[in-house]
Amino acid sequence: MILEANKKKINLVLRTRKIVDITKRLGGKNFEDVYFKAVNENDLEALSQIIFLLAETEDKKDAFTSNLEVYDFLDDYKTEKKKTYKDIFDEIAEDINKEGFFNSKMTKEALQEKISNPLSSMNMNEVIKSSAEKAITQIATEEFQGYRA
Repeated sequence: MILEANKKKINLVLRTRKIVDITKRLGGKNFEDVYFKAVNENDLEALSQIIFLLAETEDKKDAFTSNLEVYDFLDDYKTEKKKTYKDIFDEIAEDINKEGFFNSKMTKEALQEKISNPLSSMNMNEVIKSSAEKAITQIATEEFQGYRA
């Protein structure tokens, strides 16, 4: 995927090692979850990291030396292309999906649903685990209070 702004042309190159690096840096275990969490939270720092790690020049060198350069590039890209951050996230998601770097390839409709539904980015196992831990803690607290009386 090629992005161009302010006479700077970058290519977002998808490779497994880059996807793994993004997942680790954004504190996740699953790239799809990390990406859609960033989309739904409109996490500009995550967007910057994603672009920073994927971007290469035409001669296959790193396109940016810092995230600050990515932020400037994003400002230029938004202005020139009349895009929002959401538009940029969506464009990148379409390319990632097309290249098969999500858990499974999605139809355009399924991808849009995933992008627009904040619950789809939640790891339901984590939600259930967290809820169960809170419930167990509450029950245990009530039980201990009962024994003290």
